[in-house]
Amino acid sequence: YRDLNFDVTNTSMSDTLGNLLFYTNGIAIANSEHEIMENGAGLNPGGFADDHQVTGYILDQGVLSIPKPGSDSLYYVFHMARKYSTPTLGGHCNKFYYTLIDMSLNNGLGGVVAKNQTLISDILTLGKISAVKHSNGRDWWIIIRKRASPEFYRILVSQDEIVNYGIQAVGNGFITSVGQAVFSPNGKKYVVHSARMVTEGSRLNIYDFDRCTGLLSNPIQTINSDSAYVNGAAISPNSQFLYLSSYNYIYQYDLEATDILASKDTVAIYDGFEYEVSSTIHFPTRFFLMQLAPDGKIYINTTNALP
Repeated sequence: YRDLNFDVTNTSMSDTLGNLLFYTNGIAIANSEHEIMENGAGLNPGGFADDHQVTGYILDQGVLSIPKPGSDSLYYVFHMARKYSTPTLGGHCNKFYYTLIDMSLNNGLGGVVAKNQTLISDILTLGKISAVKHSNGRDWWIIIRKRASPEFYRILVSQDEIVNYGIQAVGNGFITSVGQAVFSPNGKKYVVHSARMVTEGSRLNIYDFDRCTGLLSNPIQTINSDSAYVNGAAISPNSQFLYLSSYNYIYQYDLEATDILASKDTVAIYDGFEYEVSSTIHFPTRFFLMQLAPDGKIYINTTNALP
């Protein structure tokens, strides 16, 4: 039993042996004993978090945790504050924060020593927080995109500080909703796959990435019109194959092909299975978010609360 409920937003951290250290639903941070960590409540302050205290935050890739470079006890949690749509502006985020955890506190249960520290104040896309190691193998790059814009923030997390390298404009602007942003395991590709509305199709954006400078280049952008409500993305362990979940379909692209878009292949189709709760309640097991795991396999969850 856990006191923290989860919707879409989540991250967890383990030690090098796989022992759980902490986890969060985007609103509070819990320790390995499933209790709220010291100073761990109150992430992402604002109306959206207030309305989702019971269920958990609803923001795909809305939180990310990584070890602080050069430390064996400090961990960063990066997270975004979601804002409701207005008559003039659709769903978006307006803050990109970091929170710092020290696992040496409280006999190894940890404690939050800095919380909701603002890194970016801007009109940002919904979630899509993703990180990759710097070419030095120690530091981290985090890419955050502005909403409906070709502009990306480049954040470098080093052992000494967190540096905002400013904005880079590349490719065409696009509005995203539910989907994912991922780096290839070798750090050479950055992919954003997202649905907005069924009538507008799913946006696929593939970029080259430079792990030395944090710069994106050579954008490949297309729209798949397949009636998808939600999207996901993951890349094979050898960094060659991109897999996209698109509600009823799984697609594969060869990232090493001369024409990446022409390499598209449909490798799975939803088989129509529904988990029957009762004669009137059924949960379809369509494809949702994807994750490459340490065992080299890609796992895909469903669009509902049952496996």
